[in-house]
Amino acid sequence: MFFTKLVTLILGISLTGSFTLAAGYDIVRMSDGPFSFTISGIVVNEGSSLTRESILFNDPTCPIQLTKHSHSIKYKDRSFRFVGNTEFQVAKNAKAIQIRTILYDVFGQHMQNLTNSEPRDFATGLTTVSGEWLASENDIGELLTTVTYVARVRLADGTQWVFNTDNLQLALPTLNLENKIGDDEQE
Repeated sequence: MFFTKLVTLILGISLTGSFTLAAGYDIVRMSDGPFSFTISGIVVNEGSSLTRESILFNDPTCPIQLTKHSHSIKYKDRSFRFVGNTEFQVAKNAKAIQIRTILYDVFGQHMQNLTNSEPRDFATGLTTVSGEWLASENDIGELLTTVTYVARVRLADGTQWVFNTDNLQLALPTLNLENKIGDDEQE
């Protein structure tokens, strides 16, 4: 009896600890447009009823909270490009921010990471940033899910806030995504 209660207590503490770490985030899932689309007169993923998804991870300790992220694909200068637009609320004046987006394919497998570093002043309030990255023809037809988070913030007082990747790795499997963050960020 004592042994059973002890195991139950330890298991309860372990589960509560994991839940607390994952629950510390504000995870927002939103539609990011159809998986089937037309670009430069070419239909990509014709016949698919899937919808692209954008997932935001907000750490409550971060001075910047993401409110929206959308990804689109465009053809420019004879190449395909991922275009990311991110809207966020700034709680403390910042001198630079780094936002990362992890791309996952139709099967929830890690494709690549995109990094948007913005070394400029950000006053408190709502603002947006955007970025463009080269994309292969295969990538544009496979991208289904994006996961976006604030990786770093340089505050006006010179201190830095840095994201804790352990918490993100706990949450990814619960979203049916490969538990891989990767270090292959593109600038």
